[in-house]
Amino acid sequence: MYQRRRETRGPQYTAHDYSISISDVMSALLYVFIVILIIFSFNMGNSEKDFRAEYLKATEEREEIKKLHEKQNEKLKKLEVGIVELRDLAAHLKRDLDQHMAKTRQLLHQLLTDLHHDLTIENIQVFIDPNHGILRLPNEILFPLGAAQFAPGGEETLTKLARVMARHLPCYAGSVDKAVRPDACDDKQWNPGTLDAVFIEGHTDNIPLGKANPFANNLHLSGMRSIKTFETVLGDAKGGSILKELRNQKGQPVFGISGYGEHRPVILHMTPTAEPANRRIDIRFFLINPKPPSVIPQLFEELDRLTQKLDALK
Repeated sequence: MYQRRRETRGPQYTAHDYSISISDVMSALLYVFIVILIIFSFNMGNSEKDFRAEYLKATEEREEIKKLHEKQNEKLKKLEVGIVELRDLAAHLKRDLDQHMAKTRQLLHQLLTDLHHDLTIENIQVFIDPNHGILRLPNEILFPLGAAQFAPGGEETLTKLARVMARHLPCYAGSVDKAVRPDACDDKQWNPGTLDAVFIEGHTDNIPLGKANPFANNLHLSGMRSIKTFETVLGDAKGGSILKELRNQKGQPVFGISGYGEHRPVILHMTPTAEPANRRIDIRFFLINPKPPSVIPQLFEELDRLTQKLDALK
């Protein structure tokens, strides 16, 4: 008898089911790609906006830096012009000062030369040092060794010196504004307000004084000799009274004294030496220029102006 074959049932897979699953996967991938593309496009748009904003900001900053640089260059150019002007003023000041210093040296040389000439006529031999403004009296014509009392003829020598100086010093003393020209001052000599001071300086050799000497040391001795010379010169009846009244530009008395003992020798000796050249009276003249260079105020004004410019650059 014919028997029906038993049919077995189990899971079955068809080609149709497989193609559907592939389509789903492709659709999902396409969807993901589209989403990624949209996100990328969005980010690209934002990045472009940020880039443009940064570019505009950088451009503005560059323009500001450029303007600031141009402004600084303009200030520097003005400062350079001021420096050139200041340099010209300084050069002018140097020339002016050099001229005034040369004039002062010339006047000092002229004064000492005139004094030397007149003292030579009076048979008084002195030494002059125009570079240092010194008229030197050898000590042997004034004081004996180790003493502050005049040697024979010493007082007479100083009275002649006082009268010679009384003829010349009034031409250089006083104030420019208030000076009255003496008849004895010629055009070459008439330079009021230039004489500042006259110091009578005492000097000795380096031999120590003996115990019997009334002076404690050479410094004391030189000081007493200066005082004695000062009193004699300014106490002369004819010349001293004129010298005593002399004043400088500031209204101060012209004459003063100082004693240096053995400490400023003409010839240096390391051992005690009775050096005649060191025993002396020096009369030192100090001249000043009564008129400062007119460019000095301009120089300081220019310095103030440049300082303000430098402050503005900070």
